[in-house]
Amino acid sequence: MRLSVSKSLLPLFAFAIAAPLPAHAQAPAATPGAPAEEMPRIRISDPNRDLFRLAIPNVTGDPALAGEALAIQRRALEVMGLFNLLNPASFPPALQAEGMGFSSANWTTVGAQGVVKLSAARAGASVQVEGRLYQVGRGEAAVLSRTFRGESLRPLVLQWINEVIGQLTGKPGVFGSRIAFALTGPKSEIGSVGAEGSDMKTLTRMNSDCLMPAYSPTGNQIAFTSYLRGTPDLWVVAAGGGRARAISKRPGMNSGAVFTRDGNEILATLSYEGNAELYRINAQDGRVLDRLTRSPFIDMSASLSPDGSQVAFVSDRGGSPQIYLMPAAGGTPKRLTFQGGNNTTPRFSPRADKPQIAFTGRDERGAFDVFVYDLQTQRIERITQGQGSNQSPDWSPDGRLLVYASSRGGLYVMNPETRREAQIFRGRVNSPSWGPAPRP
Repeated sequence: MRLSVSKSLLPLFAFAIAAPLPAHAQAPAATPGAPAEEMPRIRISDPNRDLFRLAIPNVTGDPALAGEALAIQRRALEVMGLFNLLNPASFPPALQAEGMGFSSANWTTVGAQGVVKLSAARAGASVQVEGRLYQVGRGEAAVLSRTFRGESLRPLVLQWINEVIGQLTGKPGVFGSRIAFALTGPKSEIGSVGAEGSDMKTLTRMNSDCLMPAYSPTGNQIAFTSYLRGTPDLWVVAAGGGRARAISKRPGMNSGAVFTRDGNEILATLSYEGNAELYRINAQDGRVLDRLTRSPFIDMSASLSPDGSQVAFVSDRGGSPQIYLMPAAGGTPKRLTFQGGNNTTPRFSPRADKPQIAFTGRDERGAFDVFVYDLQTQRIERITQGQGSNQSPDWSPDGRLLVYASSRGGLYVMNPETRREAQIFRGRVNSPSWGPAPRP
């Protein structure tokens, strides 16, 4: 019998109705219907402890550009969540008026360990940004000095901030990348926003419920599910918006797309053969290339490992939605989560050196939150707690940040290591997908 698909079924398994996992090693197989163990709790010490203290004085140059440039760089560094940004009210007038020069002794008095200097000015029809990064105690010379020129201010400042992050951490930032999401209010379309919350765009004009966007590896396309015909079909739209094209309109369910690393194929959930199973299809024309799962249960919400060798997905084959892992070519799945009665939306971290899966979990109090499963230690860490429901996590392209939708209204980004959280978009949204890092 063919699976009947309603709009309420997709959120149940593929959105963010999920259950948190354990804080210890993998448990033995659970008995269907048995009560779930409690999810781990968060215990946070001072989130400011040991963070690098960074000062951002006023931007010099063109007054018409200075205020905006200052706001852009401060916002990006706030979202990054790696630094303790000093309050500019503590900077004496002499430091604010220092220009692009630097006095290490003077900045020591306000507790700075690093100082970011920026100048922005018009250069004919272009904008020129000059940035310098100083580290207190390393002399008066800048440890990083860059000049950028382009048509608009924001991309130049974000490029500068990415280099500052790279200088201080060994890995550049990813600002300039974009995050796609499903608008879930009266206007249910696919939208996108810059990683620091700028330049929101509505990408589709389907006039129907649009769900679960997923960027292609190059970032030039977004696959998504739409109910334009009354049932869930797979569509693709250009990342900048435009006319979408359908790639899978088979009877029943066509949903939960994720691109393979080369962008030529898509993993998706189809039910045209009767049950909701995972398939591999051609990304251009939707031809079925392989069927990956075969079970009498619902298998959905695939996520590929960074090397493309493994697939994490959601199945209710154990009695409730849980996270499973199997080879990308198909094979016997291994159950990963045992705590919590509803665990969904798995997303592999792009960091091969730190194999992790973020997912949505529901705890014993009925709250949905973000959790991370460590594939090496088999331990689960709770990322959000006590602030509404937080669902559908996805990783930044460098694996250092998580974005998720929250019942507080909109998208939030958190650095899991420092627990710094920032709201980057306000509105009714779900299913964020973080696109690739910007090209240098």
